[in-house]
Amino acid sequence: MKRIEVLSVVLLLSLFTTTYASDLTKAVEGVWKVKVANAPYGYQDYQVTVKQLKGKCVADITSPQLNVKNQELKEVDGKLTTALYVGENVQVVIWKEKKEIKGRADTSMGKLSIEFTRKQEIKQ
Repeated sequence: MKRIEVLSVVLLLSLFTTTYASDLTKAVEGVWKVKVANAPYGYQDYQVTVKQLKGKCVADITSPQLNVKNQELKEVDGKLTTALYVGENVQVVIWKEKKEIKGRADTSMGKLSIEFTRKQEIKQ
């Protein structure tokens, strides 16, 4: 009997985690104008398209200095994370706060805020 109870709890937790993950990725899906105000010149403005591809959350990132396709975003502790090389290794963290999408880039210059402005939602 205890095995069934433990199995039920594990099943409910995995269902909750899957639902939560899909809510977060659904919230960030779409086309975004992204600004990293304190980044060096040429590394401040991006267009980012977040989408689902083969069951994974991925991003296409374009700017004058960068063109990345299908960069995987992994969910860790309720936030989406990825690592990019933009002249240096940069760890990017994205999260939902109330109705806004927020982000941070961890660089050699410190932690830089990322501003997201939605340009278009992706219709499914």
